[in-house]
Amino acid sequence: MARRGHPVHLSTTDPAAHVAEAIGSGVPNLTVSRIDPEAEVAAYRAEVLETAGAGLDANGRALLEEDLRSPCTEEISVFRAFARAVDGGRDGFVVLDTAPTGHTLLLLDTAEAYHREVSRTQGELPESVRRLLPRLRDPAFCRVLIVTLAEATPVIEAERLAADLQRAGIEPYGWIINQSLQTSGTRHPVLAQRRATEAEFIRRVSEVPGRRSVLVPWVMELPVGVEGLGRLLE
Repeated sequence: MARRGHPVHLSTTDPAAHVAEAIGSGVPNLTVSRIDPEAEVAAYRAEVLETAGAGLDANGRALLEEDLRSPCTEEISVFRAFARAVDGGRDGFVVLDTAPTGHTLLLLDTAEAYHREVSRTQGELPESVRRLLPRLRDPAFCRVLIVTLAEATPVIEAERLAADLQRAGIEPYGWIINQSLQTSGTRHPVLAQRRATEAEFIRRVSEVPGRRSVLVPWVMELPVGVEGLGRLLE
C-alpha cells in the first residue's frame, strides 16, 4: 500500500516489537511505531491526576493514586492507545499487529467495562474510545486478518480467536497461513514429513465456505527489510 503512494501507519501492541526490525527504515509513506505500555501508563496517570484529581484533597488524591497503581490501569492505557491508532484510519491506512495471546480479546470482550472505568476515573470517554467497537465491527472501515501456522495448536487457537471475534460482532476478513512448506519442494526427510502434515490443516483453514485465505511460503532466509519482505509476494 505504501508503494502505491498511500499513507500507511504500522503499529504493534506485541511486547516483542519485532515489527520495526523486520521492516527496516527508509520506506516512503510508511510510519512504524509501537504502543509502549510503560509510556502509555505514565501518560494516562498524569492525565487522570491532572483532571479527575485536580479538585481532590490529600486523602482523595492518595486514594486516586492508589487506584491508578492497579493492573487495570495498564489495560486501560493500552486500550486508549489502541483506540487512537484505529482512529488514524480516517486519514490513511492503519495496520495494527496485536499480541498473539488473549490480550487483544481482553480489550474487545471487556470494552464496555473499560468504558465504565475510564468514565469513572476521567469523567468522559475520548471520542476514539467511544467509536472503537463500532469501527472494528464495520467491514467498510476495518478488516481483521488472522495469522496462523499449518499446525494443530496454532490452527485451534486461531479458530477460537475467530469464534471470540464473531461473538464480539467482528467478522474476520481473511486468514494468513504463514511459513508453509507446501511450495518448497523439499526432500529433507524431517521437512518433508512436516510438509505432509501441513496439508490437513491447510484444508481445515481454506476449505471453510466463504473464507478467504492466503498461503505465505517458507523462505530460506529471514525476510527482513523491503527486499526480504517483497520476496514473500513473489
